[in-house]
Amino acid sequence: MRAPRLNIALIADGQDRVRMGELLAGVGHHVAPVSEFSEINNYELIVISVSDDHLAGVVEKLSLFARSGQMFLHTSLAHGIQIMDPLETEGAIVMAAHPLGEDRWVATALDELGETIVGLLVGELGGSIVEIPESKRQQLAAALTYVGFINTLRTDATNYLDEFLQDYDTAADLVSSTFGGLQQLPQLGELSQQYDSIDNLGRRRLFRDLARRQAEISRAQDIELWAIQKEDQ
Repeated sequence: MRAPRLNIALIADGQDRVRMGELLAGVGHHVAPVSEFSEINNYELIVISVSDDHLAGVVEKLSLFARSGQMFLHTSLAHGIQIMDPLETEGAIVMAAHPLGEDRWVATALDELGETIVGLLVGELGGSIVEIPESKRQQLAAALTYVGFINTLRTDATNYLDEFLQDYDTAADLVSSTFGGLQQLPQLGELSQQYDSIDNLGRRRLFRDLARRQAEISRAQDIELWAIQKEDQ
């Protein structure tokens, strides 16, 4: 049996990278953007998708209009459930949910009812919940941003190769073929010559930093020391 469709208010500030409103509307819920907090009484669930810096202030303001039994869910990864305390004090059911890729979610709630509801919502979206300690959420957010840098680096590496090959598809194929494992570093002399040949200052700096990080992982102390010395130049 299909769960009842909810009337959902979406509180967003233009920084909504999760697009929770679109996701919930996609499974049949009735979602409406709301800018006046006093209007939330007309809704069963209020989704708060604002920047991390604004979340606490928004929660505080919403608590002035919250009613007992009303549901609130924030989509911040960096913040856990404790930031929702002002709403919980008013008798609201408070939850948090943030996607990790397409089918994994970090989700939490303060009580069993909230856990059941957020579990049902995530399930409707085709996801499953990954348990993460509240104290590790900020670090997880940093790790996901770190992963996101891969796409930036991959695109820049393709453009860099294309400068010489004049064939973007071939450059993209070469970049794709290198993914899947830790690439062996060149010898220090070769690496240093490669570094000196880079005329783009941004790429030159990134080349050095990535060489240092890979040297740390593979314990290539000579390259790690070289990279440290280059930082001072």
